[in-house]
Amino acid sequence: MREIGYDKPLFVQPFDHRGSFKKKFFGISGQWNIDADHDEYTPIVETKTLVYRGLLRAIEMGVPAEHVGILVDSEYGSHIQAHAREAGIPVACCIEKSGQPVFDFEYGARWMDHVRFIAPDVVKVLVRYHPADDALENREQATRLKQVSDYLQARGIYYMFELLVPAVTDDEKAAGERYDKELRYRRMMESIRELQAFGVEPDIWKLEGLESAEQAAAVAETARSGQAADGRSRAKVGCILLGRGSDAAQVHAWLRTAAAVPGWIGFAVGRTNFADPVKAFLADRSKERQAVETIAENYKGCVDVWLEAAGG
Repeated sequence: MREIGYDKPLFVQPFDHRGSFKKKFFGISGQWNIDADHDEYTPIVETKTLVYRGLLRAIEMGVPAEHVGILVDSEYGSHIQAHAREAGIPVACCIEKSGQPVFDFEYGARWMDHVRFIAPDVVKVLVRYHPADDALENREQATRLKQVSDYLQARGIYYMFELLVPAVTDDEKAAGERYDKELRYRRMMESIRELQAFGVEPDIWKLEGLESAEQAAAVAETARSGQAADGRSRAKVGCILLGRGSDAAQVHAWLRTAAAVPGWIGFAVGRTNFADPVKAFLADRSKERQAVETIAENYKGCVDVWLEAAGG
C-alpha cells in the first residue's frame, strides 16, 4: 500500500452539488426522473459545462494546470470527467448520497463498481460528524468510511474527506457566531482524531474556514500526527479549505489565513466563484461568454490570493 497523503498544491473547482444545485439554480426538488423530467436534464448539464469551461479558461489565463483539480458528479458531469482526464486535469468524483444527514453511498452496494468505472484520481466523501452526536450514527458512518479508506488505499486512489462539524450541543447552538470563530476548530480536531482511531485515513481533509493561523496550524497538526494502524505515517496528509458558499471577501480571508500554514495545500471553492455568473447566464443566455470569463477570473482570484499569501 502507498503512503498516506497528498502534499502538492491543489486548487479544486468543486461543482459536484446535486440536490442543492438543482434547487438553487432551477427550482427543482427531489430526485431526477428520466421519464418525467427529461427536459430538465440538459440545462443542468449545460450549466455544469459552463462552470468547467470557466476552469479551462482560468488555465489559459495562467493558473498552473498541474495544480488544478475538478470535483464533479457523474450524474450531470460524466462528460466533464472524461474530458478532464484526457486533458490531464486531476479528477475527483463524489460517492455520497446527496443531502443525507448520515453518510450513505450514492450507488449503494455498487459504489465500488462506480469508482472502477469512473477511474478517478481522487474520491471525495462529504460527512457531517460531531463527537457529541448520536453515537450509533457516528459509528455507522465511521464503519462505511473505513470501508472507503481501505478500498481506495489498496488501489492507489486518493481519499478526500469533506468534514462538516455543525453545532450539536445546546451550548454550541447558543454560542452562535462564537461557535464558528472559537469552538468549531476544536470539534474538528476531535472528529479527525476519532475517525483516524477508527481506521479512516484520508489523504486530503477538506475543511471549513478557520479564523487564525494558530487554529489552522492546530488542525493541520492533528491531521498529520501519529500513524495509521499499519504503521504508515500521516506526515504528508494535506488540508484544503472549502468555501461554504461565502462571499469572496470572507473566502479570501480564510485563504490568506491557511496558505502560509504547513499542511494546508490549497482549497476547494465552488459556489463563491460560480453562483452569480451562473445566475446571470440562466437569466440571459447572451451572457454566456461573460459568465465563463467571470468564473475564470473568480477562480484565478482565489489562486492568486493563495499563492501570494503562501509566498509562492
